[in-house]
Amino acid sequence: MPTARSVADEIEDLAAAAMDAADLGRFAQTERLGRRVLRRAEQLAEGKDRQRGLARAFRAIGTAHRARGRYREAEDAFERAMPSAVAAFGPTSVEVAEIHNDLGMTFKYLGRFAEAEEAYEQARRILEGLADADPEDLAALFHNLGGLAHARRDFAAAEPLARRAFEIRSSHLGPRAPATLLDRSAHAAILAGLGLAEEAEASIRGLLTDLETVLGVDHPEVAVALNNLAALVQARGSSAEAELLYRRVIAIKESRLGASSTALAVPLNNLGTVLRAAGRTDEAEVVFERALELLEGSVDVDHPNLRAVRRNLAAVRSAD
Repeated sequence: MPTARSVADEIEDLAAAAMDAADLGRFAQTERLGRRVLRRAEQLAEGKDRQRGLARAFRAIGTAHRARGRYREAEDAFERAMPSAVAAFGPTSVEVAEIHNDLGMTFKYLGRFAEAEEAYEQARRILEGLADADPEDLAALFHNLGGLAHARRDFAAAEPLARRAFEIRSSHLGPRAPATLLDRSAHAAILAGLGLAEEAEASIRGLLTDLETVLGVDHPEVAVALNNLAALVQARGSSAEAELLYRRVIAIKESRLGASSTALAVPLNNLGTVLRAAGRTDEAEVVFERALELLEGSVDVDHPNLRAVRRNLAAVRSAD
């Protein structure tokens, strides 16, 4: 019969495997492993090992939900992880900071930007108070703070945050590490918002091959970089290339995240704008309707992405 100690060790191994699967973009596997961790943790008597296991389980489950666009389920999972993490690791631990960061990302996707900012600030206060904080944890936080400012279209505030993330990770992990490449991609999108389109496009094209090599051509994070590139290409009038890129983004996300993932809404909306500009209004309407169906009920009613889809759908219908 397994001892409590061996179960606790098994939980740690399963939880690590779950987060490794998330890094590889294998979110169905992340969720399966997270639920195995949850079942094993629930078998333990009350105490720190049980609480540690619950925190690990709900964080993995929340990560899988968020990646697949199930933002409300992700919020619930991270909220359930928090008290267990506090009990197991302490309120000012790295583990608690990670869950605040996870909640910040989830709130951003839901369009609850003020809550996202507060969650990120709580993570920041914890990490900056630790004498031995991992630079990569700080880089992840700066990356996400930059992403929040980007979502608010405050590009001037976003740029130094994104640049700081890139500088930290480049120094500690190297310029071709996956996380560093993702920082560069995020920074390039912000440069585009600042009107530096040529620099932004050159940056994304320069990192894309490395990103595809280290993550795989069908990784969801590759799709994010491709979507950013497509927007730049579209803005300079290369509609045919933009359409191909958006369709590739959609195919990757459908394959890896599922056809009902809310994460499909943005590239669908972007594809619709290309089709509408080309006079293909019937196709555009179908695409906008699908994006709207994915977003409604999944994000807050005043989310900027939802407002954009509704506006685009109304415009294409009025043109009929």
